[in-house]
Amino acid sequence: MNKRLILIYLIATAFLFVSCDNQTDENNENKNYPERNHTDVKNEIALTSHQIQHIDLKTETVEIKEVDIPLILSGRIALNEALTAHITSRIRGRIEKVHAVISDRVSKDEILLELYSQDFLAMQSEFIQAEERLKRMKESDPEYATAKSIYESAKKKLEVIGLNQKEIQNLADNHSPLTLLPVRAPFAGTLISGEARLGEFVDVGKDFFLLANLQNLWVLADVFEKDLPLIREGITGEVIPTAYPEDSFNAKLTRIYDVVESASRTIKARFEVSNTANKLKPEMFVTVKVFSKLGGKNPKVSTTAIMKEKNGAYVFVALNDTTFQRREISLGKETKDYTEILNGLKAGEKVVTRGTFYLKSELAKETFIEEEE
Repeated sequence: MNKRLILIYLIATAFLFVSCDNQTDENNENKNYPERNHTDVKNEIALTSHQIQHIDLKTETVEIKEVDIPLILSGRIALNEALTAHITSRIRGRIEKVHAVISDRVSKDEILLELYSQDFLAMQSEFIQAEERLKRMKESDPEYATAKSIYESAKKKLEVIGLNQKEIQNLADNHSPLTLLPVRAPFAGTLISGEARLGEFVDVGKDFFLLANLQNLWVLADVFEKDLPLIREGITGEVIPTAYPEDSFNAKLTRIYDVVESASRTIKARFEVSNTANKLKPEMFVTVKVFSKLGGKNPKVSTTAIMKEKNGAYVFVALNDTTFQRREISLGKETKDYTEILNGLKAGEKVVTRGTFYLKSELAKETFIEEEE
């Protein structure tokens, strides 16, 4: 009987020792982390200083400010249509001389080819006769106005088919017609397509060459609908060719097109870029970096602070140094670095930018424990 009483006494003593030891551990934890007081609010979580240091938690103050918005657009090089011209025949005739071929770089007024044309010879003869008649008259003559009108008409015909003022003046002074009609480049550029074959008979409108000034090109970039508010005509950007990823070229946005492409849901934005080094080629693929700004009266926070769910988004707001509240928010314009907040936050509040996943996990644990209880 005594042995049984001794055994019962020993077991009771052991249980009492374990219970006191557990209570001592809890008291020590509360002593080490006195700020750890779990809140009864379901969307709040309280951490210890040790936990905050361990997860390297960071916060930032919500501000109403203007932030830089870098946009990366895909695009391609295109000809500047304002500096592109079709070189065509303005008269019937036969190609007698060819001075340039495809890919040649030509200067303004350089002769590309020469035509023999009976119509051209007839126009020169008409001009010479009109000029001689006008010279014989005085301004007081009754037919002077008619003669001058005929002279101006004959002169205009020669200008239209391509003769310059020096050639017309030589014809008026010497009465010596040109045998061949020169076809000239209207501006400096590169012959990028077309052909002119020696001996070929041509009619009015025959297309000889396509001339383009490749020193100034267009970049047609694709802008998604959601990014359209961030760009405007006149802003600048950088063009980076796929062929030369280390090079960049300054560009200016000159036109935003008016039609959305249904397949890609993008809008074309046209940039102008200088190509003095001749590195850029039409139809090259490029990347366009656009530098824009997002302003307005709504607060902005770092995108890293945003936690998204199927039905919305939220952030963790720092109520104090150790207590954090899950806050539902409405998002505005989203970028890689910053996000506009339409509802849910006010300027001056602090949101967590690093450690959000840990807070989400801890809040889920407490919610689960409360539901179990």
